Amino acid sequence: MSKKQNQIQVPPSDAKLDISEAPTLPGCYLMRDAEGNILYVGKAKNLRARLRNYINMSDSRYSVKFLMLRVAAVEYLTVDTEKEALLLENSLIKAHKPRYNVRLRDDKTFISIRLNSSERFPRLTVVRRCKPDKARYFGPYHDTRAARKTINQLQRLVPLRICSDHVLANRKRPCIYYQMKQCHAPCTGLITPDAYTDMVNQALMVLEGRSNELEKRLRARMTALSEALRFEEAALIRDRLADLRVTVEPQRAVVPGPAGGRDVFGYYAEGQFLQIQSLYYRNNAMVGGDTFGFDRVEVPLKELFGSFLLQYYDSAPYIPGEILLPAALEEMAVLEEVLTEKRGAPVRLRVPRRGPQAHLIRLAESNAQRAFIERKGHEKAAREALEAVQTTLHLPRLPERVECFDVSTIQGDSTVAAMVVFEQGIPAKNRYRRYTIKQTTGQDDFAAMRETLLRRYGRALRENDLPDLVLIDGGKGHLNVASAVLKTLGLESLPHAAIAKARSENGQTSYERFFIPRRSNPIVPPQNGPVVHLLSAVRDETHRFAITFHRKKRSKARLTSTLLDIPGVGKTRLKRLLTTFGSVARLREASVEQVAALPSINDTLARQIVEFLKQNPARQ
Repeated sequence: MSKKQNQIQVPPSDAKLDISEAPTLPGCYLMRDAEGNILYVGKAKNLRARLRNYINMSDSRYSVKFLMLRVAAVEYLTVDTEKEALLLENSLIKAHKPRYNVRLRDDKTFISIRLNSSERFPRLTVVRRCKPDKARYFGPYHDTRAARKTINQLQRLVPLRICSDHVLANRKRPCIYYQMKQCHAPCTGLITPDAYTDMVNQALMVLEGRSNELEKRLRARMTALSEALRFEEAALIRDRLADLRVTVEPQRAVVPGPAGGRDVFGYYAEGQFLQIQSLYYRNNAMVGGDTFGFDRVEVPLKELFGSFLLQYYDSAPYIPGEILLPAALEEMAVLEEVLTEKRGAPVRLRVPRRGPQAHLIRLAESNAQRAFIERKGHEKAAREALEAVQTTLHLPRLPERVECFDVSTIQGDSTVAAMVVFEQGIPAKNRYRRYTIKQTTGQDDFAAMRETLLRRYGRALRENDLPDLVLIDGGKGHLNVASAVLKTLGLESLPHAAIAKARSENGQTSYERFFIPRRSNPIVPPQNGPVVHLLSAVRDETHRFAITFHRKKRSKARLTSTLLDIPGVGKTRLKRLLTTFGSVARLREASVEQVAALPSINDTLARQIVEFLKQNPARQ
């Protein structure tokens, strides 16, 4: 891909941008504001013609005019083909995250079910990343719970192994899943490879949407067993048929047409807001869907939809052979070419105007509208709660981003801290942070909080990454610590507050209350109001996050220290054990022979270590 770069500057007046030097070649353009920030990245097969549409404001929509009022310079990159322009645009959007482009939040990854048929005894697993391997990936699923529910239903129908490859290779006798009839114990040879392969194929039929074919096979098998007077085996097949109906019930929304994979997209737009809905059909059965909301959409939808689709299928586990769209796109032929290369088989983009497939588009659009109404309702309630927080705590601005801190320790053991972030009243889990307290010894919550805040806001100051409100789980003393740290960093004007939990002691009840700087008495809002509801949820999430981290560290430290009590196991041997096996969990799965294979560990000591881990199953 050859690229050439140039820039069109705004003259020091209200004159229009001069595009006379812009080439008539394919490429990408980057619109920047007066401070040099990239507002929007677009692509075109003719850069000069596309830029002329913007600069002459031939698009009459106010949103486009609003965008151009902010543009101070346009930079463009030329390439050789329209396909290269499409791929370059996708890379630039990921790299620069422009404000006015549609962008899947946090480079969204999809939940998928993975099955590698090339393994000796394949199993079903839930994954977030699709690797370029020989495995089959099914989905996408809208969340982990949906994927695991599908696996659990399939396990009742076709009980494939659940254990890891390491356990499979080293187990000597069947585990409890065999006793529960949820596994046929391939680890100990209680099922032949051919019989197991047949179960794998049955699982694939369900995942591929071929449940009707599987049902016919099972019915034929049940009839044959009944005619052979093998009634107990026939009854087992009958029970499996019942499980099959439960498993495939969500797939009963069947549409006519040739069998195969199909994704359907629809959208609902209102003002600068856009909601895109996807529906997934596999062998004509609906198996799921997802919705994506975008704000500040300032450019024509046809320009945005192509880049959205490319981002979407960058991380989707499966690209179907047919994709139905609500409107024609300029780059449909190029998109088909790119997606065909990614899929390794033909992909067709279609815009149906009538018939059953047009009905699917309308169904996706109605789902998009419903999702938009729900989203705006949640956003309105969240904004009203944030406005109430601003008024109650006397904040200078709306607390759109709140960072909350909590310290977790028991008698100074394995002290940790956690930071949770809420944006627009919703958890932003990609911003959560954990802190291992390094400079504070013993049980000193104030010192631990001081260390945490210094580390967090020392870095935030360097990166210009400050929230609208700092919330501390604690009382007046914790607030004073936060005030002192922020003053030390020159951030005394950064809004901060402390939240003290409601308690009942000696017949006295203290409500949820808030402490703010330069006020001696706490603020006690209505306990059923939006302020307490929102900020107590933020505090509780921070406490949960800190406690989980603390328990994990204490459990690990407790077990490793207890392992040192085994005669012959010192720090050097313990380090070698953990380095070799990777974790205590994997060490627990190891056999005596595997442990004894390590240098300086004989059979007797290896047996002691394995027996110790068996006798302490609750410790992780």
